[in-house]
Amino acid sequence: MANPLAQQVEKVLAGAVGEFIAKATVKKNCELIGASPDTLSAAQLPELAAHIEKSVSFFSGKETGTDVAEKIRGLGG
Repeated sequence: MANPLAQQVEKVLAGAVGEFIAKATVKKNCELIGASPDTLSAAQLPELAAHIEKSVSFFSGKETGTDVAEKIRGLGG
């Protein structure tokens, strides 16, 4: 994954769900918004964060999901 933005999203996510799951989650949720980890842009972060929040909330609890989503939204600048 060459895109530094996607790498930052993955790093934020890895803190909550582990590196392996973070990588898969970023890939799948990018696909859901019509992107890929390599083409992810800052403009897509709010939509990506919303999808990831649902995924993380389901597996790790709502508080963790909300925290991760807010951190991801903050990566856009």
